[in-house]
Amino acid sequence: MPSDMQSDSSGPRARAPRKTLRHLFGPEQWTQRALIFLVCFWMLAAVVLPLLQVVERAVNADVSVAVFGDDDIRAAGHRIWVKPGGVLYIDDEPADLKNGRARRRGVSVSYNDDGLSVEVREMIYGGDLLAIKPVTARAKHEAYWINGKKLGPDEWQKTVRRSIGLKNFRAYFSNRALYVSLANSIKIALGTTFITVLLAFVYAYGLTRTLMPLKSFYRVVAMLPLFAPTMLYGLSLVYLFGNKGVITTGFFGQLPWLAADISLYGPVGIVISEVIFTFPPAMMILMVALSNMDARLYDAAASLGSTPLRTFRNVTLPGVRYGLMSAVFVCFTLSFTDFGAPKVVGGNYSVLAVDIYKQVIGQQNFGMGATVSIILLLPTFVSFLADRIIQRRQVSAMSACSEPLAPKRNRAADLGLFAACGLIAAFLLSMLFMAGYASLVKMWPYDFTLGFWHYKFADVGGGGYSAFWNSVRVSIITACVGAPLTFISAYLIDKTKGMPQLRAAGYFLSILPLALPGLVIGIAYIFFFNRPTMNIPFTGIEFPNVFNPLYGTAAILVICNVVHFYTVNFLTATTALRQLDKEFENVSESMAVPFWITFWRVTLPVCLPAVLEIAMYYFVSAMATVSAVIFLYTPETRLASVAIVNMDDAGDTTAAAAMCMLIVFLNIGVRILFEIVSFGFRRRASAWRTP
Repeated sequence: MPSDMQSDSSGPRARAPRKTLRHLFGPEQWTQRALIFLVCFWMLAAVVLPLLQVVERAVNADVSVAVFGDDDIRAAGHRIWVKPGGVLYIDDEPADLKNGRARRRGVSVSYNDDGLSVEVREMIYGGDLLAIKPVTARAKHEAYWINGKKLGPDEWQKTVRRSIGLKNFRAYFSNRALYVSLANSIKIALGTTFITVLLAFVYAYGLTRTLMPLKSFYRVVAMLPLFAPTMLYGLSLVYLFGNKGVITTGFFGQLPWLAADISLYGPVGIVISEVIFTFPPAMMILMVALSNMDARLYDAAASLGSTPLRTFRNVTLPGVRYGLMSAVFVCFTLSFTDFGAPKVVGGNYSVLAVDIYKQVIGQQNFGMGATVSIILLLPTFVSFLADRIIQRRQVSAMSACSEPLAPKRNRAADLGLFAACGLIAAFLLSMLFMAGYASLVKMWPYDFTLGFWHYKFADVGGGGYSAFWNSVRVSIITACVGAPLTFISAYLIDKTKGMPQLRAAGYFLSILPLALPGLVIGIAYIFFFNRPTMNIPFTGIEFPNVFNPLYGTAAILVICNVVHFYTVNFLTATTALRQLDKEFENVSESMAVPFWITFWRVTLPVCLPAVLEIAMYYFVSAMATVSAVIFLYTPETRLASVAIVNMDDAGDTTAAAAMCMLIVFLNIGVRILFEIVSFGFRRRASAWRTP
């Protein structure tokens, strides 16, 4: 009997590893692996590969090779042709043929019974000769070859990519008119960051550390700039401080003692606009930092007899240092890369974001556009990495024993901060009011009759209501596609088990878009989607580009919007998922319930308010953005935000203000609708927490 018992007990122990292996590598686990792989592939295709195309385009040039018959070849800026009678010309200068061959300035020519053959080792680039890997072309009896490949019956031209090294970067930094934009962008970003963080700290301090009235109202006002395109702030400033502005003219001569000229067009106007643009995220970050302070530190300071100023210096500032640093990095990044405000009030003051627009749209110089994009990306990426390091340290500094800090009544502080926050809120409201009022004025500043003439968008460029409804459709699709895609990706990365390297890669790829300016994403998508062939960067290996049919369609606008705003929503989804106890997954696993059933019946219903918040954020952001889509629209896919830029370029500023207000009213309406719809879901989702 002992032997039987021993054999019975040893059997299961011997078979246990095989059960574990079957459990780890069953169909459900392989499904998880496949889905996470798809998440990584989607982010690689939508983010990494387009970025590599930007880098490759900055250090390479597209060499055009064309064959115009058996006696005329043009390659890399050189023309080689033969006149009747057999006289060879290279770059419009006659060349002597010796044994059927000629050579001049990096061009080798062979002209004999085998036809006209050309090999080019130097290309004309920026007015200079630049050594390149040889490019060959041959023509014989109406048959043409380029780089050894025979062209089709209707083909006569081909573009070949060749390395030019750092030629574009040297050209950029040798042209003062170009590289001064880098210094200007840094100055604008630093000035904006200092002012915004200071104002946002005062505002957040008033909302979290005082008992001043109207807190809810002030909090709503602080969020209003999120619903408007950045061009709105510039347009409002023009109507306030422009040459014919309300303040500049002293209310049109009615109050001359209030007249003031602030030299709006240039750095002053850009900084004011960027301060409005960056104020909401900075304020939200600082509100969270100030709300998470430990009340015990203040009790200890009070018991030691510390003065309020000393407590502020020794307790408050060190306690919110990580939040301050994060706000600094966010403000610097947003203001450094913004396009809308400098486009409207920048005047002749050049910045990098506008330079990219001019190089790509104005001069069709895609190589220099890619170069400026990389220069714009580098400080942004450094700021992003620094912010991630700060956020990690901030998490590790949080204490589980912290006690929430409740503000105490202080009449002087309450009134003082109420007045300060009131001035900031009044200025933010004046931006919306000024744009709304100007959009109703018949002819500024000559006829102030109010009406809706400019909302008809008659005789103005940009597309009018067709562009507006295009934006609505693109934003709805962005929300409907982006919200489930983002939430499912966050679930797979955060809630599944195993595959730590693959999940870590997916997480890194998911937060990478936060470091990418919208203009860089836009120009990267031009290079990636517009090519009929796709190549592995820096290898020369090419294959058909399966994504090329998306170029010029609304689909590429949706993809661009999803990628542009992906990281913020991914982090929102991750935060919501981490509030759920891991026991849900553990219990489901122990009961052999497939993970997708747990996701559908438990995770999604509980996190539905977060999913709706993500969808709302996608919609609002897609309606207001301009930088990411300015390079990607077509006449059939014009967008409202792009129409504002076109109207402003054409001098139709009142129509541009009207389009801005349409976007603002729609976004506010969507936000109100979201609050109504999500209220019931919040109550239902939180019911399980109630004992």
